[in-house]
Parts: sequence; structure tokens; C-alpha cells
Amino acid sequence: MSNNTEAMTPINENVCFTSCTNQDDFDKLKQGLTLLEQAKVYDHNRDYYAAIRHYRDGVDYLMDEFMSRTSANEQSKEYLRLKCHKILNRVDILKKLIRQQEHETLQTAMDADEQEK
Repeated sequence: MSNNTEAMTPINENVCFTSCTNQDDFDKLKQGLTLLEQAKVYDHNRDYYAAIRHYRDGVDYLMDEFMSRTSANEQSKEYLRLKCHKILNRVDILKKLIRQQEHETLQTAMDADEQEK
């Protein structure tokens, strides 16, 4: 597990978004970051299903916000794309962990069933 956590990157890094003019401009961004922070907590607590759901929803909010913003500069959009790509890589790792855990659980149950016979 320790090797997989190294793939995680900080989500709440400071980025300059000069295209926003008032506080309401960041609603989707704030929601996305909140979901990503919750996802990190679930991930840390090994609740991988909830972590995946929150990571994906958070990325959706971020991408929706910046793809709809024509005035955002390309550098901010590229930074966001890279961060979302890293987050989605983490989702892939979590999916593999879930499959591995399910396989191990099934194998353990089959072994226990064999021992009973």
C-alpha cells in the first residue's frame, strides 16, 4: 500500500486564476476541491469506493468549470488538465486495489470452503 500512496499528489496547490472577477465565479471550483479533499480522506481510510466516487465527481466539477470558462488562460487550463490526469491515475490504482482485494477475499472463501469438505 505504501507504494500506491506515493502516486498521490497534493490537490490544493495555489494556482492563479486571474479570469475570475467575483466570489461566485469559484463555486464549481470550490465544490470540486471540497470533493477532492473528502476523497483524500476516504482514500486514507481505505474506503476506496467512496474515494473513487469523490475523486471522479471532483474532477468533473473542475473540468466543467474551466472548460466553460473562455476567459481562463491556457496555462491555468493546462495545469488543471495535468492535475486531473494525476487524480484519474489514482482512481485507476484504487480500482486495481479493489479488484485485488475482491480476488483475495474470494480465494480465501474458496480455501475455507475446501477445508470444510
